[in-house]
Amino acid sequence: MKRLIIKTLFLVSPIIVICIFMEYSLRKIPNNYTYKKEYLDNHSSEIQMLIFGSSHSYFGINPEYISQNAFNVSMVSQSLYWDWKILKKYQNQLDELNIIILPIAYESFWYMLEDQPEFWRVKNYILYWEMNTNSFIIHSELLTNPFLTNLERLFRYFFKKTNEISCNSLGWGMIYRSENAANLHETGINTAKRYKVDMFSDKYIKLFNENLEVINSFSEFCSQRNISLVFLITPTYYTFRENIDQCQLSKMMKTIDDFVNNHSHCYLLSWFDHSDFIETDFYDADHLNEIGTEKFSIMVYEKLKEINLIK
Repeated sequence: MKRLIIKTLFLVSPIIVICIFMEYSLRKIPNNYTYKKEYLDNHSSEIQMLIFGSSHSYFGINPEYISQNAFNVSMVSQSLYWDWKILKKYQNQLDELNIIILPIAYESFWYMLEDQPEFWRVKNYILYWEMNTNSFIIHSELLTNPFLTNLERLFRYFFKKTNEISCNSLGWGMIYRSENAANLHETGINTAKRYKVDMFSDKYIKLFNENLEVINSFSEFCSQRNISLVFLITPTYYTFRENIDQCQLSKMMKTIDDFVNNHSHCYLLSWFDHSDFIETDFYDADHLNEIGTEKFSIMVYEKLKEINLIK
């Protein structure tokens, strides 16, 4: 028995060493999360506007078109919970912060990253933002991607010198390009279907209340520090709007309207069905491409000036 154990360890040890080396090497590849953390570590005391949110703001708002010292801290699939965790991490360093942009999407109140097919993204907050979570999530690069995918990533970085940073210097995601646009009709139908929920089930009532509590936390933080909290609804294409559940949309809109009406430091800016955004502005039915992003970012900036949040 002892001999068998020794023989097994002898055979397994090289595999374990290789896995540890691969995990270490994968974590050394610069990515959007490491870039944004490093930026906030070095510049949080100078930032005047922080843009949170998921892919809608990550691909939809380019701070280069906003004159204030703004930074886009949003990421793909980022839920309100992780927005709040990021803000809390830097709350004592944001000396110049005077505006928070907090996008609200059709699905936001019933969405939690840990509950989604892309739950594996939680490891990015643990490994690269250096945060903790109560959820049992695999804390590993090696175990959250196919083995061949990880080999390709290592090859690209260590041999082709290509990192995984796909945002610009101010955090805007650059890969949703007009030349690679998806089918707006198919994505409108499929995305609307994916985010439809049973609002009256125990699960989604609980999620709704948890996300509303996060918004309350944002509001209290802003109120205590004389910061304006701007809820932002990004543009969508008509194929998405025609296929969503109108009761769910009404619940989302009424919740935000009521919240803003009861908090003087809060604002709602909505471009949900804005007629200025046409087919060529969209990457898919609920995300802008670089053309739409430029248009939208300038509109947001002009609106913030109009309501005197930017001088």
